[in-house]
Amino acid sequence: MSHPHHDAIDHLPPPLPEPAGTSVALALEAAGGVSSAHVVLECVQQLQAGQAHQTDLIQKLHKTVLTSRSMINELVVANNELKDELLKIKNTAQCDGCKKKEVAFAAQTMLSVAGRTPDEEIDNIIEARKRKQAWPVKHSTLNCFSVQQDLVKVRFHHSEKYQHIPVRIPKTDKNKDGTKPCKMCSEGKIRRKTTWMCATCEVPLCTRPLMDEDGSALTHHTRWHNVRDLISEHKKCHDDLKNGRESRKRARGGDEEHHDEVEDEQVLKTEETVV
Repeated sequence: MSHPHHDAIDHLPPPLPEPAGTSVALALEAAGGVSSAHVVLECVQQLQAGQAHQTDLIQKLHKTVLTSRSMINELVVANNELKDELLKIKNTAQCDGCKKKEVAFAAQTMLSVAGRTPDEEIDNIIEARKRKQAWPVKHSTLNCFSVQQDLVKVRFHHSEKYQHIPVRIPKTDKNKDGTKPCKMCSEGKIRRKTTWMCATCEVPLCTRPLMDEDGSALTHHTRWHNVRDLISEHKKCHDDLKNGRESRKRARGGDEEHHDEVEDEQVLKTEETVV
């Protein structure tokens, strides 16, 4: 005699068969996951390549902006210098031949500072002078950088490679404190020491205004790179230094030489803050 409960179990409907293609679908799903991972990896690699390309473009754009800014500044300076030169020629009674030479030199200087000189030409100028043992320029520095065409190009050429920034004067056995007289204001016994020089021109130049000047005055380093006639500018700077010291001497009535040394020490201390 069969138990009714057992009969119920025995008569349960058979399990439904697994739908056709389920295992295939699972396999495809697994394969699809691997494929998706490859797609994601490729996307990441493409994104990284795009970022690297974007960084390269930004760097190139930065260089272009820097060069353009330098060229604009140089053109402005050259334009102002040319105006001053033409006005000077106009107001000065000179022979026609002298006038032509002045105009020609001013025009030549303007072309030289207009950013048209490539870095390679500046490299060649400096290397040629080194071979002749004429670099850095140590004699008649002001006159050479005012008149000689190759040095005019060096002085006014600005680029990412040649930025004319102040750098420390190297210390040597003969120059243990690493100081030299500023070329823009020093002459004879009236000198002003500095610890800085132009990185490109390799000329010692003050990076601080004179004691009698306010903070807005142009430094001698800046003037060196912004005026065509260094001889006239040097006279102005030297006269300012001389007159300032004589004025302070009269006010103190003391030892001028001692106070000059104190002033130089103060200048060197303030120059330490220049970056």
